[in-house]
Amino acid sequence: MKDQKKVKLVEILGIAILLMLGGCLGKDGSVKGQDKTDGASSAETSGFLFLEDSSDEVQGDNSLDDLQAVLNLPVERVIAEGEQSGGFQSFIVGEGGCVLFKSHAFKGRIQDAWSSVSGVTAEGEPFSFKLEEDPDRVGIQDHAMGPISGKKGYIACRFEVKDGKPSKYWFYELDENFQKTRCVEGKLGIRQLLDSVMEDAEGNIHVTFHRNNGMCAYAILSPEGEKIFEADLENRMGGWGPKTCTFEGGRVAICDSSINFEQDGKRFYEADLESGTLRELTVSKEEKVINKMKSYIYCAAPISDTKVAWCDRSGIWVYDAKTKKSRAIYQWSNHGIFPKNAYGLNFAEDGSVGLLYDTKEGLNYLLLKPTEERKELPSVTIAVSPYNREKYEVAATYFKKAYPGYAVILKDDYDETSLLTQLGAGTGPVLVDTELTGFKNLEHLWQPLDGFLEQTRLAEEMIPKTLEFGKIGGVTYGIVRDFYVDTLIVSEGAPSDWDYGGFLDALEKWKGAAFTYEGITASVDWREHFFDALQNGLEDNYYFDAATGESVFGTKEFERVLRLSKKAAKCPPPEDGKALREGEVLCETAYVLMPAMAFRLRRRLEADGEQVVGYPTKEGGRHYLVAQAPLAMRSTATDEEKKIAYTFLRVYLSAEAMRDVTLMLPVRKDVFEEQINSYERTAKSAAEDGTPNASFMPVLDREADLPFLYGLIENGVVRKSFPTGLQSVFDEEFRDYLAGRIDGAALSEHLRNRTWLYLEEQK
Repeated sequence: MKDQKKVKLVEILGIAILLMLGGCLGKDGSVKGQDKTDGASSAETSGFLFLEDSSDEVQGDNSLDDLQAVLNLPVERVIAEGEQSGGFQSFIVGEGGCVLFKSHAFKGRIQDAWSSVSGVTAEGEPFSFKLEEDPDRVGIQDHAMGPISGKKGYIACRFEVKDGKPSKYWFYELDENFQKTRCVEGKLGIRQLLDSVMEDAEGNIHVTFHRNNGMCAYAILSPEGEKIFEADLENRMGGWGPKTCTFEGGRVAICDSSINFEQDGKRFYEADLESGTLRELTVSKEEKVINKMKSYIYCAAPISDTKVAWCDRSGIWVYDAKTKKSRAIYQWSNHGIFPKNAYGLNFAEDGSVGLLYDTKEGLNYLLLKPTEERKELPSVTIAVSPYNREKYEVAATYFKKAYPGYAVILKDDYDETSLLTQLGAGTGPVLVDTELTGFKNLEHLWQPLDGFLEQTRLAEEMIPKTLEFGKIGGVTYGIVRDFYVDTLIVSEGAPSDWDYGGFLDALEKWKGAAFTYEGITASVDWREHFFDALQNGLEDNYYFDAATGESVFGTKEFERVLRLSKKAAKCPPPEDGKALREGEVLCETAYVLMPAMAFRLRRRLEADGEQVVGYPTKEGGRHYLVAQAPLAMRSTATDEEKKIAYTFLRVYLSAEAMRDVTLMLPVRKDVFEEQINSYERTAKSAAEDGTPNASFMPVLDREADLPFLYGLIENGVVRKSFPTGLQSVFDEEFRDYLAGRIDGAALSEHLRNRTWLYLEEQK
């Protein structure tokens, strides 16, 4: 049976653990018995050509997307000496450019608080200065600021403080040069700090704030400062709070967000002044938008009643409720940009789009305008599965940063049939995520990569076992970036090793069930897992001999297989290893997605007297090494396409790109070492701080932990399935058997005949 669900499940587990561990990656340390080597920076021998660095040859932004950058400039962050951290700040993007507004607070010296603005105008002029105090408003300490929707200029709020709380609110309208054009006292009737402030084109002032009970509220003041609208926002306790958004026609919309993204997401509203109620925008009710707003995005803003935009790790997207479709209008990977976050997404009346984005280098203002004419760049297309898109985007961004005169185009809308048809005709994408097509038995479609790996010295930089993931018949046709270990552990007294027969013998003697697993769900059919455990590909399985065609079907051996599969019909919960210790199950499935999981596993085995035995194979117990489908190159690509593709593959396998998005064990030795060193520092620091968690994050014991981790890999074999056609036969027949549509005799006959026919066709 296929393992796709399992792969996705363990990757989610890996993400969660990685986030909990945190820490920065280091560069010291070494893998046992493996020396580090320096990768080749350019083509040094004949046979494989690579692009030269073209960063100095291309000026300005490219025009691969609907929008292109006319400004992409850094924004200064003003930090005062002695400033207390946590001062109020807001990120503002409007018609006049961008502003980073910050209130500078000092411990014990409220009277010394002051505010600054820094940013870039829409014409590209940077500015940074301290906001002047209003001589008519003595004793006012705090500020808030926002844009004027549809106009150049800003609205600022200053609070008069009394008894430690805001008492009066004064709103200042400022022009694009931050000169005061009017001032009005806002009669809000509250004593709370404001979360956001914005002005619409008619001069009404929109504010959001938290009430004493934690509920969020939204109010609108007239140009004269009178409150003309107020509404509570339902079921929004705490969280990020609501935010005002610029909206079409110089209006203001409200984005209501919650800290519980999976349940609430973000919703968009506009105030109806006549009825005194909030009206949810049409686009906010769309199922696709609701689901997207529940996922992790940097920021979002409505464009109109039927359009909404959001910015995420991929780029800027727009959804249209009329067409029911979303499209990327600016993709980071096309422009060599690595944002960590983004703020203040603003769509102007002239079609330009502005936002602020953060990188590890600092804060930047990006101003985009519609692309007048698309420019063709030498490029290659990569067919990617949507599930794997992020890792390709990261590599494509590094590629674009180094080679701006070339393009890597990511497409994730292929279906398997049409993609295989194109590849079979010698056309289609140059690089293919074989999750979309299958990999084995398709070597006629793929370009051999052994020479590429040798010339770039990448083969020396990768853990040797991991090269097997991309091999067909001893030739490398694909590459992977990360992998994990899937193994079986048994209790004290169970066999310490087994082949297929030994596994069945042990299970027959066992009174309990076959398996348990930490992530068990009711929908899992562990009998499928049992049948899978008896095969690791065409050449290594219990069912038949690929060379002679002899099989166990129709024999007492196969009858035993079916009888013992009933012991896998249920999978009791592990209960922290209790099921295994008390003999309720024979095996517990264990995954190692990162070094920390191996270190925890070793201590558990030591404490409970358990053993890690692995899955049965012809040669005895082995740990399975599992990876996602390899990335392969179309064999009919032109020389120019191959030149770009080889360069991308070199970037894709670089340490820099791999560090950014590796959720499991990396195939590179140096990044693997960095994961170990990062864990060691984190665990040591926790222990020194007096906050150790020995069961979750034990201090690294290099003399015991590293040999155990390396041993899992060294004693591992790449997990294989039967060839696609034969795998389909087994999937279909076992599915019918498990569903009760056929009995054991019919299953045995079907498998014997269909397996024999398949093997004969391969001769």
